[in-house]
This record gives sequence, structure tokens and C-alpha cells, in this order.
Amino acid sequence: MKREKVIISRKAQESIKGIFNHVKRASSLETAQKVKITIITECKELKDFSGYSKERYLEDLKGEFRSVTVWDYNIIYSLTEREVRVLNVIHTSTHPDKRKDI
Repeated sequence: MKREKVIISRKAQESIKGIFNHVKRASSLETAQKVKITIITECKELKDFSGYSKERYLEDLKGEFRSVTVWDYNIIYSLTEREVRVLNVIHTSTHPDKRKDI
């Protein structure tokens, strides 16, 4: 089902910025830009296809949460009939209890 829009939450924006800064320090500006662009592109493409896996670590919370993995990062999002709301972007090694900080 195609949604009208994708909303990237402030928390997700901050996470993407943190990922960019981390990759820039650990690798290079070019790599950091590539990672950032790929994550943002994947977020935007959720509008056209949002049928990824349910986020199993959030099943006990109210609502329906899904995730998609891009390299070493999980994009956690929720759906309504009209929109996709990107809630956070976290490293795949993040402990399950910390994933609930959305």
C-alpha cells in the first residue's frame, strides 16, 4: 500500500546526524555522506513499500512497529493508513531494551 508521506521524527533525525558524525570520525567524510544518503533514501522509499518485518523487540508496546536494516543500522518506523513515521535509526547491535527508546 502506498502512503502519502514519510515523516522522519526529530529523534530519528538526531540519530542520523549522530551516525554521520560517527562514521565520519571512524572512516571518512565520503563514507559518512554515503551512509547518510542511503539511510535517508531508504526512509523515503518506505512510502512506496513499507511491508518490512515487525520489530520483534517492540511487540509488547502499543502500536505496530516495523524495521528495515540498512548496512549496520535498523530503521524503526510505524504505519498509519496515510503515512510512515520513522521513529529512530539505531545500530543493529543495540540492546533490545534500548530499542524501546523511540
